Amino acid sequence: MGSPTGSGPTRARTDTRPSDGRPTPEVMAEVQRSCRAVADRPERLAEVFYAHLFEMAPWARSMFGTDMTGQMQRMTATLLAAVQQLTTSDTADLELVLHRMGADHYVRHGVEPKHYLYIAHALTRAVRDVAGWEYSGHLNSCWVWLSEWVCRHMIAGAREAIAEQNPVEDDAGWRLGERATAAAIPSPRAEPATHSRPRHARRLFRNRG
Repeated sequence: MGSPTGSGPTRARTDTRPSDGRPTPEVMAEVQRSCRAVADRPERLAEVFYAHLFEMAPWARSMFGTDMTGQMQRMTATLLAAVQQLTTSDTADLELVLHRMGADHYVRHGVEPKHYLYIAHALTRAVRDVAGWEYSGHLNSCWVWLSEWVCRHMIAGAREAIAEQNPVEDDAGWRLGERATAAAIPSPRAEPATHSRPRHARRLFRNRG
């Protein structure tokens, strides 16, 4: 990985996505290279991730217990496993794990599809802080793509859990990566307890279809 002032690596193509939204091998190669810094400090990544999450969405702190150690370990283990497995051709097992995690987070913590907006932002910001000088705008785009893919599968699990508890509930406006909101997902601001949507925010995810 070159420095920000150098010529840097060959840029991966991030303008066209496969039909399933999965990050391309070129994108995952960029992400995997940056994971060397992240993998060396997994606890730090989790700490920074939750710090950003609770800064943007203070109300989310009450969803988790006082001791976050186990939660942080699971978060980093799942992320690093996702990065490793996405470099292979078979991701069915990983997709199932993410699906189950999404359902579990809804049942145990009340994490709804709309909350993944903040989760995706917190993740990319945490990687930026831990990776340090190796981080760049291009690498940010690669991590955004990965975050969107991970969140899409977790949202699918959450939506199934919601449907089981309340079949009439509809949260179509917050379907990350689905057709209803494929054009753009806004950047979040600290949200009050009413869970109102953030206003006048810039775009994070753009439709690359």
